[in-house]
Amino acid sequence: MMSKNKKLVVSLFCGIGGLDLGFKSAGFEVAVAIDNNPKVLELYRLNFPDTTVLCRDIGEISASEIREIIQYKYPDWDGEIAAVIGGPPCQGFSVAGKQDVNDKRSQLVLKFINLVVELNPSMFVMENVPAIEWKKFAGITENAIARVEEHYILSKWLLTASDFGVPQKRQRAIWVGSKFGEIAAPVGSEKKFNVGDAIADLTHLPINSHVDTWELSQKGEYAEYLDKIFTSTRLSDHPGASKPSNRISGCRATSHTAATQRKYGDTLPGEKEPTTWAKRLSADGFSPTLRAGSGNRTAARPIHYEHTRVITVREAARLQSFPDWFNFGPSKLAAHKAIGNSVPPLLAYAIAQALTSQFASQVWTHLEEQQNISFGDSTRTTIVLRCPETGCFVFRYLLDLQTLEASVDLRLFYSMGQQSGKQNCGTSGLVDGDNIKVGSERSPPGFLKDSLHEKLPEMNN
Repeated sequence: MMSKNKKLVVSLFCGIGGLDLGFKSAGFEVAVAIDNNPKVLELYRLNFPDTTVLCRDIGEISASEIREIIQYKYPDWDGEIAAVIGGPPCQGFSVAGKQDVNDKRSQLVLKFINLVVELNPSMFVMENVPAIEWKKFAGITENAIARVEEHYILSKWLLTASDFGVPQKRQRAIWVGSKFGEIAAPVGSEKKFNVGDAIADLTHLPINSHVDTWELSQKGEYAEYLDKIFTSTRLSDHPGASKPSNRISGCRATSHTAATQRKYGDTLPGEKEPTTWAKRLSADGFSPTLRAGSGNRTAARPIHYEHTRVITVREAARLQSFPDWFNFGPSKLAAHKAIGNSVPPLLAYAIAQALTSQFASQVWTHLEEQQNISFGDSTRTTIVLRCPETGCFVFRYLLDLQTLEASVDLRLFYSMGQQSGKQNCGTSGLVDGDNIKVGSERSPPGFLKDSLHEKLPEMNN
């Protein structure tokens, strides 16, 4: 498999792959996905057949081991990792739990950051619950932030899923580290969908506790919207991959007693049933946050706004913004837990697009593509490459590097080739990315690409 022109991603705590799905649809390729839950990884493999999956604890795997796996998978790999993404366990921080500062699961945030630094990607994305920012957890987060800021410029976002087309009031803290400058949070989507938009086209199905799969005669706008955005992740020519279809799984209903059905029927939309604390959905509103639960129990599932039952796996998937082709397997318990633990793919897609739009032109244009630069009445071709072993940026020009050095106000270390007395033919240069200065300020690694991006237009005049 070749890696040329691919933006490779390593996914930690990948779960069922909600974050991965969004990044793949935004043009990234998930090279390696890691989680320590074998049951969840079985579901992941169903939906990401081309990703190398490792059932490992991130505290027991090294960056060099991950890199060896990537190199084996992509023989032409240049050593660059575009991003490391993941959502360390949130149970220790969540207001739905005990919020014990000594919860060992919370320490996985620092392990995540340490592995990010060792892998040295161009950027990273970490997702968690908003409470991770509370002062009581400063002992954990301050150490993580200090480690991050030695190598990255950190941006923090607080995003609400419903702002990005997800019919759910799910709020998440997002940490984004970049070597290219601060990254602005994504702008909300123009498309907004409510619960009715998400699942109304499923209400006519004769759902019972025995049949899991049904054929839809026609999908609603929301389902079609999800299928359109996430088609790029569906490898139709891959054996075992999901293919476009109106046949959907995850429709098996939960069996309720007559008494439970009466209680659900007496609960008004938007209110909670007092004995189970399950909230009844409103067709014209947003779903509450879908949670995973703990142990062998899932959290209370919302009650359908029309039927006297809790929502099905497929309805939960729709509310979380998974497309209908996504396979959650035969277990309702495992599926609901996996959905509750996942990042809504539409939210992940918005995050990935924000990162791509703000620095992709700087990274990929200057590292992988050729540009034409005009000097007076002549045009010279520039190729910019990065040496993964040294961290230096390697330039090959058919132009005078001394002119370039003056133009971008950066010191270049270069050797001049000679051809028929022409000193500017076939020249090459090196710039140490860790020792670039702008004025009196030390720049972050990778600033050279910003400088070139800004200076090259001036050189054309």
